Amino acid sequence: MTHTSGARRLRAAAAAFGVTALLLTTAACGSGEDSAASDTPAVVNDEYTETARKLIAAGTGGMLYFEGKEADITLDKIKVYEEWSGPTTSVKPPANGKLNIIVCKIGTSCEEVGKRATAIAEKLGWSAEILDGQGTPEGYQKALATAAANKPTAVITVAIPENQVADGIAELQKAKIPVVGVSAVAEGGAVGYDAHVSSRETFQAVLATAKAVADSNGKAKVVFLWDVGYPHLVEALNASKRVLAGCTGCELLEVRERTLAQAVDPIEMQNITTSLIQKHGDKLQYILTPYGNGVESVIAAIRAAGRNDIKVLSKNAEPERLGSVAAGDQLADFGAIRGWNAYAAIDQVGRLAAGQPALPDAEQGIPATVFDKTNAPKDGAVDWNSYVNYAERYEKMWSEAR
Repeated sequence: MTHTSGARRLRAAAAAFGVTALLLTTAACGSGEDSAASDTPAVVNDEYTETARKLIAAGTGGMLYFEGKEADITLDKIKVYEEWSGPTTSVKPPANGKLNIIVCKIGTSCEEVGKRATAIAEKLGWSAEILDGQGTPEGYQKALATAAANKPTAVITVAIPENQVADGIAELQKAKIPVVGVSAVAEGGAVGYDAHVSSRETFQAVLATAKAVADSNGKAKVVFLWDVGYPHLVEALNASKRVLAGCTGCELLEVRERTLAQAVDPIEMQNITTSLIQKHGDKLQYILTPYGNGVESVIAAIRAAGRNDIKVLSKNAEPERLGSVAAGDQLADFGAIRGWNAYAAIDQVGRLAAGQPALPDAEQGIPATVFDKTNAPKDGAVDWNSYVNYAERYEKMWSEAR
């Protein structure tokens, strides 16, 4: 898609954000028909709910970004994305680079990031190899040990916590091999990644919470069915709970913890979901999850219980989940502009290899978007370049670097 169409998308999002309050006011002066009989959401005199509704309207088909630190996001810090927010200068990528990319687990969205980073590396004339972390601390450590033996130019990890691979990071750094952590946060330990790249998972989780607030007209009863085994997901949960607490008519029913291993076990996820339904009964309205794995099992359990009123939200815009949203089985999904984080990771590798400081996370500028039934593709395929041509921006920046 052309830059012109992308610009139209941005203008439309900005316009949606700006005029929603006017539309809501007009709706309040309508015919007075019972709102339950209308497709139009009921208008409430709740400034917080209205803010959530405006943000979600602008982000559905458009893009949003935030100001400040991701861990500190509140609704008032979220803005409509209107122009390039990523870096404008960098270094020339090294010649003949050799990259090892360790993904949290093959078959998850981690692998997609790894594949995108591999394609970018090969386009630069580098070699790249993906290593499977197998979803366990032992698997992560084994993969980092393999990477150290391979002696690459740099290592990129995807969704692997610093605290679970501190020894492996230290070994690589001792060998002067920089390590970039994607979808990982700085944990403040004695050993950490040389650079970080956010996949905006906290931001996406906050948007999911805002969607529940808006969809319920400020009365959402929520369960977070969450994985707390990853620091970046703990950060996302804490930010989401804070945003939900700002909704005076909403209620946090429970944070139910489960692991990635449980998420990929259909029977386990159905049992967990059934127990939530039995525990909370009719109060349970929304189930929010940290990623797409296991969501189909959650939906299956809801259907088996005859509770089609319970709405499920996930994030990371995984193709299967977008198809589920398009079919009406899932309320919404959320995604940072996919592929941008892979370019940002390669950019960090180049900076570190050149002896330059890494780019702070806040300056990477990755925005996010909202998918509901009106715009989710049935086949799950999204042309992310139609939102913003980040690939062209990075490649031009690298080619012009000296």
